Amino acid sequence: MFVLKEAWATISHHRGRSTLAALTIVIVSMASLTGLSILKAENTATTTSYDSQDVTAVLKVNRENVKKENAGKTVDWSKYALGWEDYITYAQAAGVQFSADYNESADVAGTGDFKVVSGNSGTSTDGKAADGRGTLSVVGFSSPASAKDAANGAFTIVSGKAVNYSETSAGNTVLVSQALATKNGLKVGDTITVADVKTPTTTHALKISGIYKNTETKASSSADAANPENAIYTSYYTFMSMGLDSETAPGTAGHELNMVFGFSTPKDFNTFTKNIRKAGLSKNYDVVSSSLKAYDAAVAPLSELASWTRYGLIGLSALGCLVLLACGVLTLRHRQQEIGMLMTVGLGKVRISWRFIVEMLIIVIPSLAVGLGGGYALNLLVSRWIPAHEIVRATADGSVWKTLTLAALGLCGVCIVAAIARITVFRKRTLLMKREEATA
Repeated sequence: MFVLKEAWATISHHRGRSTLAALTIVIVSMASLTGLSILKAENTATTTSYDSQDVTAVLKVNRENVKKENAGKTVDWSKYALGWEDYITYAQAAGVQFSADYNESADVAGTGDFKVVSGNSGTSTDGKAADGRGTLSVVGFSSPASAKDAANGAFTIVSGKAVNYSETSAGNTVLVSQALATKNGLKVGDTITVADVKTPTTTHALKISGIYKNTETKASSSADAANPENAIYTSYYTFMSMGLDSETAPGTAGHELNMVFGFSTPKDFNTFTKNIRKAGLSKNYDVVSSSLKAYDAAVAPLSELASWTRYGLIGLSALGCLVLLACGVLTLRHRQQEIGMLMTVGLGKVRISWRFIVEMLIIVIPSLAVGLGGGYALNLLVSRWIPAHEIVRATADGSVWKTLTLAALGLCGVCIVAAIARITVFRKRTLLMKREEATA
């Protein structure tokens, strides 16, 4: 008890340095807990969570490569359309387990006074008429998974409900875009009539079950049917019942087939990409995963934050060490007369060292407790606002607490060693030296 009273009296006497040391420990420990939680979350997001996610992928024409390859020539894009035979070849070369969904699109024409969202009224990007194109396109999806990787990009339903993509009978229910519905005054439950492009007398009545909105802006400067706002979404069975799968073949104007491959891990996706390249898929095609792109985009801000956090922790820890070192050196340096007097009255170095250790630990331990407690509360508060929190939460787990515990024990150990070392190297003869010549 006497040692505690004397230690507290000494701390009170050096109130400024003691307060500075305590605040430094509190601030560094709070920042460390939150910072390490962010770094842990970023590591989890880029390793464990990344490696365990499901991946979808499609094969798309790399238009830039094709244009370079055909520099100065008019590109016949139908030659680059993939058909069932191509997809079967690549599926056989996959080398990994996968699921396969698909969507197929073909042009149709509006009937009566049906209005479409302009896509340059049937004029292609090179100024030539888009022969054989309709004014609308019908896209048949084999499953909800294939609808997520629509060629026109992601979409959300703003009214009504989605069609049953897995139906095995023709429901003739469809989704139309919000822009198309607005242009024609359509609502859920209305029926629209479309006609075949080759045989306009063949018509199909389609009931609107929902209205969707494209989440990406892809306005077309080509044919009206190529404008994403003029796309009518339905099940693949309805698409077939309309005869659109056989009226033309993939590669003909307005007819496109897309296969959506599903993998259980990014590693399988990378293996698939490597194997189909070996099987003959040229550089004119990209293997694109919208799910991986979306994941990377969501995690990118967290990675950037983690990078700044890493530098910040290093800088703050270094500054904290310098402040504590300065406080310790100043405290011990100006107490050599006190040490000498204690030795003169008969106190041994062990008891004096113990007194100095208690003084340091009285500052360090409560400061660590306050800092870590405050850091935990701060971490819970800010974790919900940290980027990619819907993927991984930046909360302190066992590994973070283990690191902080080791750091706290290390700090206490340094204090103990510093106190013992200071008393051990002290010599009584330094009391007889001039103050400016004394070494401590």
